Amino acid sequence: MTLAGDSVLVTPGSGATIATHIVAAKEHQVIMQADAQGHILGTKDTYCYKIAEQVHVAAASTIHWDMFNADAALIVRVPGVYQLPGIITAVTGVVFTWTFQRTTAVGTGGSAQTAWLADLSQAALDADITCRSKPSGGATPGVQLSAYSIHGEETNAASQMMHMMMIGGVANLVPKQIADKGGIVLRQNQGLSITQTLNSAAGNTGWLIVFTVE
Repeated sequence: MTLAGDSVLVTPGSGATIATHIVAAKEHQVIMQADAQGHILGTKDTYCYKIAEQVHVAAASTIHWDMFNADAALIVRVPGVYQLPGIITAVTGVVFTWTFQRTTAVGTGGSAQTAWLADLSQAALDADITCRSKPSGGATPGVQLSAYSIHGEETNAASQMMHMMMIGGVANLVPKQIADKGGIVLRQNQGLSITQTLNSAAGNTGWLIVFTVE
């Protein structure tokens, strides 16, 4: 990531050099845009957790994944959380209810996830930022961000449409107004999780979590 440099005073014929570009024989100043945090757009390292489809669980209030930032200095911003309902495996589906919430403790157990990099030249993800599927402990729920329902039947048109809209980035569990400002902010000892609240093992669900680190 790159922060914008110091501001300078511009005096014709002297002072600091300003980037320009000539169009139609006229010289125009070149500018670079910065986000609300002062970083030049497109310079923050972006990471993704792709959690493979996993079976639903016949136990109420099962955490499907948690993500946690334990680093004292780094700030994580999550602009995208995408739920990918399984549309291949034949099941007799039911309507599942889910909750999306902040967490106040890191999850334990489960399967640790490895983030993939949007740019292979960027720095590897800090070890204090973690994600796991189906943690068996920890991941203490905090403030609930949303609650919603999705049909688990693979032939259900709405489920198929949601899968395609989520994978294409059209639908997002992070509201647009928040995503456009950088996403949900995770400072030290803050996290997120999603919980399946319905007691049923019918169907499968995968996930894609997109985030930046600064």
